[in-house]
Amino acid sequence: MDFLTNPDRFLLSQKDRSFLIPVTLVIAAALLSSITAYVVAPSTLEFIKQQVLESGASVEESQLDIILQMTFYSMVITPFIATFVIWLIISLILYIISGVFGGSGEFSTLAKLVAYSHIPSIILSPVSMYLAYESTKYVLYGMKSYMIPPTIIQIAIVAWQAVYWTYAVKNARNLELKKSAITALVVFIAYMLLTASSLIFSFLSGTL
Repeated sequence: MDFLTNPDRFLLSQKDRSFLIPVTLVIAAALLSSITAYVVAPSTLEFIKQQVLESGASVEESQLDIILQMTFYSMVITPFIATFVIWLIISLILYIISGVFGGSGEFSTLAKLVAYSHIPSIILSPVSMYLAYESTKYVLYGMKSYMIPPTIIQIAIVAWQAVYWTYAVKNARNLELKKSAITALVVFIAYMLLTASSLIFSFLSGTL
């Protein structure tokens, strides 16, 4: 249970192992993201369909079906790909920032350890999926306050992930804990700023 109770010791033990488990974790997280999108897709597609019909746009039923089908596949596939892209981007950002602090060690090792930060999202995926399903039904119709519970759980997941980022940097980049924590904190703060700006824009652009 070190992966939960002692991530520092756990990630150190994984430093020289293969990419098999890390990549498997990323794939699992990617699949869960796609499954979540699949769960909320019906509500989203129904909303899009109603919006198109109410707009009076001259769209044939066959054309609308094609649009909805393409939207569905995009909703399901995009999160899967995005999970891998975000994993690599976060690894790169951590690599660059830790380099400023004098970190050494290969990018591949850091990326391998950062992959373990998907453990929180996998563990909390049932909660995330449920909240996404419940909130989507209301958010699409303008009740933006229902965005708050999914946002809170997502912030909790990223905060938990930041713990893994800290020890991933510490062990992969050979940095002291304080500098590793600052490195992870920069990424976490950047995420918080993006989340806050997104929420503010969403609330201002619609009905609470």
